Amino acid sequence: MQFMKQCKLAIIIIMFFSVCACSAHAPGTIPVGTWQYDLLVNGVEMGKATISNSIEDNHYVYRFDLTMGNGITQSQDTIVETLDCKPVRLEKHTYIKQASSEQKLDIIAQCNGRTITLLENNVQSAVTLDQDYVLDGNYFLYMLIQNKFKKGIQVKHNVYDPSIEREAAIPVTITLVGTETISVNSVLYKAWKIEQSIGKIKNIIVYCDQNGVVLKSSIKMLNLQLDIIRKD
Repeated sequence: MQFMKQCKLAIIIIMFFSVCACSAHAPGTIPVGTWQYDLLVNGVEMGKATISNSIEDNHYVYRFDLTMGNGITQSQDTIVETLDCKPVRLEKHTYIKQASSEQKLDIIAQCNGRTITLLENNVQSAVTLDQDYVLDGNYFLYMLIQNKFKKGIQVKHNVYDPSIEREAAIPVTITLVGTETISVNSVLYKAWKIEQSIGKIKNIIVYCDQNGVVLKSSIKMLNLQLDIIRKD
């Protein structure tokens, strides 16, 4: 039971630290495309993820699909933002199968300024936040681009995710540490290193390639070491 609780939290954390992308050559645009990843828990492959980013109807549309444990845990997320990364819409669909039960969570959040209309498992409600917020899509990359990828720059904002907290946004901070050479699938890359914190969780590291796409993200949480590694 404790492991399943950690896995549910892991899905949320993976979503956060897989969305930030950057480039060792400081790109001027947010990358679009589709990329495949392996998810490792304590060094053992436990799942697969697909991340895509596109421009549709003059909006950024970010999608994250995750499968863990041969389908025991599945998560599908879609984030829609304006081209200057203002929040528009968030959809989260999560399925977790346990030994004697199944859990399903379907959330749609429609954003209108600080007021958010929520549809949670077909139950509608409205939430008004007391602070500005963003969704966990392209905002942080957008700000890095706006600041020309200056080494040491720190970007902070509050990210809204109703699967964590429905009536408040979560403080997120990223720091652009600099470049570092890393090996991913036996290939050497010169990548930017980003340190990220989500609420009280501090030790999140993200590495990105020269095209602005995540190569590897790592986090140690409780007794779990989580890594999401791009497949080339």
